[in-house]
Amino acid sequence: MNKYFPFLVLIFLLGLIALATYNLNKQQDVKKSENNEDFGVHFVKSEIALPDFSLPNLDSDQEAFSKKDLGKKKYSLVNFFASWCSTCHAEHQILLRLKKSGILDMYGVAWHDISENTHNYLATSGNPFDKVAVDSKGVLGNEARIEAIPETWLVDQDGVIRFRFRGNLQDFSVEEIQRIVLE
Repeated sequence: MNKYFPFLVLIFLLGLIALATYNLNKQQDVKKSENNEDFGVHFVKSEIALPDFSLPNLDSDQEAFSKKDLGKKKYSLVNFFASWCSTCHAEHQILLRLKKSGILDMYGVAWHDISENTHNYLATSGNPFDKVAVDSKGVLGNEARIEAIPETWLVDQDGVIRFRFRGNLQDFSVEEIQRIVLE
């Protein structure tokens, strides 16, 4: 018995470490789900208050895109995209279809893009946005911790991002957005 005792103690300690690690991971998963409650299929609830901002408009003769633009309807959609982004191209028809529904104002932010390229892309593919802002240095994107595009926000009348979606919108995303906006 004495020669097996150190081995049994080692097994017991390894079991305790495994149990503690499992419980710690389980607690972190619960905290993560409490902080980012999933809503529907892909949109994640959020509460990021946008700072006052002003980004130049793609069409320089129009007024800049700012936080004031976001208070006209219950929700506004803000979509970060770029002409060089193939995933953004994949969701473009979805944005055009959503625009036809007319249930919310839609704003585009050309993220880390060249204005001329953005203009050409929207001229050939169609422009679903009420305004298109140019964020060539990612200033607004940095405020809200955008890591990649496309990213879409639903912003309330107070300028708070209530729902965010990372990745390209799909067909079912239109129904989900409609459900959120019409609640």
